[in-house]
Amino acid sequence: MKHELVIWPPPEQDDSFHGATERASAAKTVSSRWIELKGRPSGFDYMRICLAASVLLWHSYGFSYGIAAAEKSWRTPAGLILEVILPMFFCLSGFLVSGSLERCRDLRTFLALRAIRICPALCVEVFISALVLGAIVTSVSLTEYFTSRQFFSYFMNTIGWIHYFLPGVFLDNPTQRIVNLSLWTVPYELECYIVLPVLVLIGFMRSRAISLAMFVACTILVMGLLHLSGESGTPPGGVHGRVLLLCFLAGAVIFRYRDLLPYHGALALAAAALAIATLRYDYSVFLAPIFVAYVTVYLGLQNPRRTLFIDSGDYSYGVYLYAAPIQQTVTWAFGPANNWALNAAVALPATVLFALFSWHAVEKPFLGVKRYVMRQRRDPVA
Repeated sequence: MKHELVIWPPPEQDDSFHGATERASAAKTVSSRWIELKGRPSGFDYMRICLAASVLLWHSYGFSYGIAAAEKSWRTPAGLILEVILPMFFCLSGFLVSGSLERCRDLRTFLALRAIRICPALCVEVFISALVLGAIVTSVSLTEYFTSRQFFSYFMNTIGWIHYFLPGVFLDNPTQRIVNLSLWTVPYELECYIVLPVLVLIGFMRSRAISLAMFVACTILVMGLLHLSGESGTPPGGVHGRVLLLCFLAGAVIFRYRDLLPYHGALALAAAALAIATLRYDYSVFLAPIFVAYVTVYLGLQNPRRTLFIDSGDYSYGVYLYAAPIQQTVTWAFGPANNWALNAAVALPATVLFALFSWHAVEKPFLGVKRYVMRQRRDPVA
């Protein structure tokens, strides 16, 4: 008999969304809200695309005026809003990916599904950037371009080893040489998908108390590692990638406590205030992930009316992948006349078109493989 690594607690310990109905009925909780919406809240779909678009708008400033100007603007009042974008992205991912992990019931299936979701679209974007975009905008000869070591190194992005430069590309842009700035988060995303299964192996899914203890231990470990390396938890222009890892784990902890955690607007407002107060400072940023996670889940469990655009696909990953190269190209094309509003106005619709391509031509077809992978589960989930 084929062995499978089961991560799911025995049936009598099961606290899944559907199994939590009785316990959640007495007061509105995160779990009861999910049940009320039949597991299909539109809030998460709107959040994904809005957060991706917000990153594009924010990057427009840096691509138009340079990284130093963008970092300086981070300390303005607008930075209070901008600083929560990536933490919310990672919290959202941690919450939803934990649900995926729970449905998979074995780690091999989970990791295979994550690879199917992340890798194909990333590979296509990297190849398009290197083979098409770079060849068009490079300032060196095509012979030099296609034989450069830098050209071949760029393909390491497909495995999460990030390389930002292509030979002769964007040399005169305010943000010089960088082809796809957004890829800096890829190694930390991959780290999330490694750390969570490791925690599961040592008991993360067995007990809420253990889940919380592991999260606290990871927070202390990250604090210690950054302190020893001399790195700040709040470097210029955002938060450290390891803080984003903690945000992912905070989303997973909220998922584990979903049938006990109240779902309440006042609590969300208080969490939002605490998130903003703690994210900005190096000594308090490590307290922020759990507050950001609660706000993220609260907003995700809103249920605004769905539109055709939202129902037709998940375009947030495509926006994330293609926005930065397109914005750099807009800056390159418009030259000294560029400004952040012009950059955003031109880049946003172009990015949406590429996101549509990415979803319908790459991501959705590959997700069709999911049903074959899921056949490897030990038993189906209702």
